[in-house]
This record gives sequence, structure tokens and C-alpha cells, in this order.
Amino acid sequence: MASKGQLQEVILNLVVNAVDAMRPITDRARVLKVSSKFVSGQGVSIDVADSGTGIEPKNLEGLFEAFFTTKPHGTGMGLAICRSIVEAHGGRLSAAPNEPHGAVFRFTLPVEDAWSLHSVSLAS
Repeated sequence: MASKGQLQEVILNLVVNAVDAMRPITDRARVLKVSSKFVSGQGVSIDVADSGTGIEPKNLEGLFEAFFTTKPHGTGMGLAICRSIVEAHGGRLSAAPNEPHGAVFRFTLPVEDAWSLHSVSLAS
């Protein structure tokens, strides 16, 4: 069982962050891709990928820590809250560079069986 509202909050936060990361891009297409797939033995994987400014390697380690931010007016709470929600659902949240530009945030949530996938809907 999962909290639909909490998982929507995670996706919304990741999408808003992706849009913010693409805002300064003017020399290439701004692409935001949200995808999901079943990963055998792991559960459902949801990716939010963008073609924005990316993540500096030095920031990867602290990215999910409370009060860590790279935004001028950020609170540093969004990704920390996202990680705690995902982990409370038995999942895992990670970030990696996107090729050739941007970042990919992925969270994986366990599911009981393939039939569970047919009954899960994040849309209202």
C-alpha cells in the first residue's frame, strides 16, 4: 500500500526541480521526461530526467541532506523530504547525470506482484 498523495508530492517536487534546472538553458532544447517501468526483483522504477544544468559531482553526496541547496532561494528541504517519503514506502531515491546534459532522478518502489501494477494509479 502506498500513499497516493505523498507519491504525487515526490513526483511534483522532482518535476519542479527539473523545470528550474532547465530555466537557464537557451542553447539547446529543454526536455523533461517522466517514465516508469517494472524492474523484475526490484519493483516499479520512476525516472524524472531533464536536459538542464545537471548536478556537479561535488554536490551528489549532499544532495538529499536536509538544508542542502544549490538554488539561491531554496530551503534545501525538498529532496530530503522526497527521500524520506520514498524510504518510508520501502523504496530508494537516487540521482545521476543525464547524457548528454542534465540529471536523472530515479525512485524505485517495491510491489507485491505484477497484478499490483494494474491497480496502482497516481492520477486523480
